[in-house]
Amino acid sequence: MASGLHSSAALAFTLRALSGRAERKVFSRDRIPDLCNHPSPRARVMNPWRLIAILEKSDPSFQDLFYPKGLRCLMDDRIVLAIEQHWPAYFPTKKECRGPNWTLSIPESKPLYKPRAGSIQELHAWKKRIAGTIAEGRAYGADISWKRFFAICQKSERLRPFLKNFKPLADFLVQEESMWPCFAGIPVGMETYFQKKLAALLAPGSPYHYSDPDRLRFLHSERPTIEKIQMIGLMNQLFDRPLMILSVLQKCADKSKKVLFWLDLRQHIRAIIKTPTMLTFRKTWLEHAMRMSEATKQSGKACPRKWARLLLAGENNVAPDQVDESEVTQKAIEINRWLNEKKPKQPSLANIRRSWQAIKAAKILLPQDDKYGCDGWIFSWLITLLMEKHFREISAEFKGNAEFIQNYYERFFHYLEIDLSTTRWG
Repeated sequence: MASGLHSSAALAFTLRALSGRAERKVFSRDRIPDLCNHPSPRARVMNPWRLIAILEKSDPSFQDLFYPKGLRCLMDDRIVLAIEQHWPAYFPTKKECRGPNWTLSIPESKPLYKPRAGSIQELHAWKKRIAGTIAEGRAYGADISWKRFFAICQKSERLRPFLKNFKPLADFLVQEESMWPCFAGIPVGMETYFQKKLAALLAPGSPYHYSDPDRLRFLHSERPTIEKIQMIGLMNQLFDRPLMILSVLQKCADKSKKVLFWLDLRQHIRAIIKTPTMLTFRKTWLEHAMRMSEATKQSGKACPRKWARLLLAGENNVAPDQVDESEVTQKAIEINRWLNEKKPKQPSLANIRRSWQAIKAAKILLPQDDKYGCDGWIFSWLITLLMEKHFREISAEFKGNAEFIQNYYERFFHYLEIDLSTTRWG
């Protein structure tokens, strides 16, 4: 009963936000447009390349992992867009504005700064070069679906073992993505749009049947159609789908032998329920890394200074007792900055790799276990970063209300008990 009351309060809180959001977008109750010109849903949902962009924004060093230098496009983004979108001219840079031939007027016969024929050929050559690689989704108009992403990953000998272990997760993402109606940019009536989305949401076997009951009741209420459309978007992008994905991911990890020393997502969720703050996910993961490296105090608690010594030993390829104490102190200060509530620093990908080296030194691993274990360890860190970003959005939606946030994350255990296998989908 108490849980239902908390859920209802959280829903009421969300409804106030939806109402305000609708008014800000000039979709007020007395001015609801008759037509909805909605782009392809894949442009808005959390596709794989959008996730990669989020990770690269949090730490630019991820580009070396997801966008190798040999596959990068060397052309300026504005020139690429000018070619792809058939601009008559592109905006010049400050450097290009210099010289006696530059003018504010663009003659119709010869537009200034029109992409050269050589640039067009170079762009086509780049798109041909990245076809079938991890960089394929960077091209304008590329297929950014989960289905295409997993097809590309399947070609990688390094990623193929993980896809085998995480096949239920891949199937869930592909099936969930394909269940939504696609309007291909054609304007449709708002009510028609909503009914088609609702039919997809509640199709036989759909995982959204297990969503929060208050949200499902809201979709059948007399509230304005625009607010119900926004609620479906929130269920898909913010509320229900992320927790469903995490539950499927954890079930895959429970059965997998490739993700060595994986931090159980249940620990993550229990930690955020206990302490709903921005850095809880990160702190939980880093403390787990310290314990796996045996960098602990006599009490069993994680010891950042011991861990700093191990990271430096791996970086310099020396024994831990040969690391200079002053360097250990500086590294320990850096680690503390990663957990600074006011201005947290982002641990680099290089430091995450060193943390695996510390685990490798503390455990006895076979060469094959080392290879797959490192990739699984980095994957665990990526999940932690994405959970951290998702928490910021959830916290913003609930205006930092700790009780609403805690009750939201408790629903993870509800999804964990449910069979979300795609074999049940209609």
